[in-house]
Parts: sequence; structure tokens; C-alpha cells
Amino acid sequence: MISLGHLRKGLAFAALLIFPATLSGCITSRDVLLTAAATPVVAGRYEVQYLVDGRWTAFGAGSLALKNGKYAWVEDLEAASLLKQPPGGLPFALADMGNNVFIIVVATNDLGNPMWVGKYMYGVARRAGRTLLYDFPSCEDLLASQGIPDTQIEKAGADECLYSSRASLTRALIAYAKREAPWKRLAPSRG
Repeated sequence: MISLGHLRKGLAFAALLIFPATLSGCITSRDVLLTAAATPVVAGRYEVQYLVDGRWTAFGAGSLALKNGKYAWVEDLEAASLLKQPPGGLPFALADMGNNVFIIVVATNDLGNPMWVGKYMYGVARRAGRTLLYDFPSCEDLLASQGIPDTQIEKAGADECLYSSRASLTRALIAYAKREAPWKRLAPSRG
């Protein structure tokens, strides 16, 4: 959870912290390790909300489209112009891990400025009713959630965990999802 005081200091930066920009996590792979697509939430209008001082606060809005088992997030125009959003939105897939836990899969080429060695980036999501709580953990956060270093990681740099094993990636992200509470979510739009 972040304090409202810290958020106000970075208000200009906060505009960049909506869904596509939150893909700053550093869990990657050179080849796609998860291909099964799940569709736990319906397409439609959503708000990007952050948990601030114990309350969910809207920071952006957009549309979630669903086509051929994959999602695309289309941010409202103001933010999309800042983020270099690809035409048709930012595509991503969700792989079902059971118990309403999903692994998010994003091709780094679909990001406006990919800077990772890996060609695919991973995050975690948890369905809670009609909302989707999510996070893209840093390499350090992922390793800390496991309590020990993961020997299946090829370290590409201080900020990136590069995986080549599906089983190791899945185990690490599920462990993270069990221990950490996401502070970002997509919630159906109120308006």
C-alpha cells in the first residue's frame, strides 16, 4: 500500500502508472513458456485502481477487449498518447494456475520501449469477483517471496530474472502470488 502523500508528490508520474506502464516487472523468458489462455473476466470498460491509504482509488480507465482467447487493453486517449500504446491496444494472455490465480503473459515487442533481454514478460493476477488484481513483480521481489535464490534463473542483469524453465517460472510466480497482496486492480467501470 502507498500513502496518499507520496502519490501527490508524483502526480505527473502517476499518469504513467496505469496498466500498460505497470509492466515494469522483470520476470522474462526468451521463448514463451505459457501458452494456455484463460478468460476469467469479461470484456468491457474498466478502471485501473490502486490501493491508497486502505481505499481503492481510480487512476485511469480504458477498455478490455477479448479476441481468440487473448485480451487487449486500450487505455483512454490522454494516457495512451503518453505511453505509445500499439494500435488495437496492448495484447496479453492469462494462463490459469487454479484457485483464481493467473499468470499474465506479455510479448515485450508489444511494449512501446522494450528494454529486456527476454521476449516475454510475466506477472501475476488474481480474480476477485468481477475484478482482476495484478502485479508485475521485480526480480528481487520474486526471489524474496521464495526465500531462497532460484537456480533455474539466468540472470540477465540486476533488474531482470530470465527464465528458461516453465516449471520454475510457474513455481516462482505462484509462490509470489500466495505471499504478496496486489495493490493494483482492474475493476468494472462505475460510469
